[in-house]
Amino acid sequence: MKKINKSDEPSPLSKYRDVKPEADWNGFRNNSKRYKALKQQLIQDQKGLCAYCENNLALADEQAQGTDDFRVEHFYPKNPHNPPPNHALDWNNLLGVCTGGNQRDVIDNRFTTPDHSCDVPKKNHNWVGIILNPLYDVPAFPRYFQYIEQGNDAGKIEVDLQLCPTDLQQKAQETIEKLNLNAKRLKRFRAKVIENFRKHFEELTRLGYSEDAALEELAEDYFAISTQDQRHWLPFFTCIRWYLADKAENQLQKIGYNG
Repeated sequence: MKKINKSDEPSPLSKYRDVKPEADWNGFRNNSKRYKALKQQLIQDQKGLCAYCENNLALADEQAQGTDDFRVEHFYPKNPHNPPPNHALDWNNLLGVCTGGNQRDVIDNRFTTPDHSCDVPKKNHNWVGIILNPLYDVPAFPRYFQYIEQGNDAGKIEVDLQLCPTDLQQKAQETIEKLNLNAKRLKRFRAKVIENFRKHFEELTRLGYSEDAALEELAEDYFAISTQDQRHWLPFFTCIRWYLADKAENQLQKIGYNG
């Protein structure tokens, strides 16, 4: 999980809420045009990554087989619907997440039932104060998580006890467990990311780069200024950040990273 910053509220949402302040989520969701505008804004704010697991929010185009790996998550449950405040239509309560492996027709063969994660195990639970909220609990610096690089647990996410503040360590651990961020699917994806970066690192060292220079080159390439300003991040941002260690931290500071 990484820090997320919110842009200004999309006008279709604010206008709808002004007219129907006590409406439920389905009332807004059922209009495809306004839902699409909100969806695009969430993806843009999150630079293309799931708010929980950091996999990319893969979207199907007209030629693609399958449906989007995307849904809107309400951090504070949208039900029971008992305004005020109306959490169902609160912009700061809405996150873009992947489908957690439970959609059979989702793009890129990401259906892995019963290996579910993210908002699938969260369901309608109120875990405010129990798990980390990426808008408020996760800072740009430092990162709170680390990963296992090799072996049977390759790709496993853990709380970094050296960097995560003591008073947030339990909440960070609950985040991993309750959202099932160590689902086999996610461990496999992250292990592949680590493997690919290791291969790039080894290629650079074979070309004569020192280990430090190779990591610095990878950090400058991945955490580029243009990425911070415009493009989407590659999937599993924090995993890559951990792998590149201090070179990633230096580069993120250089580009003014803030989420």
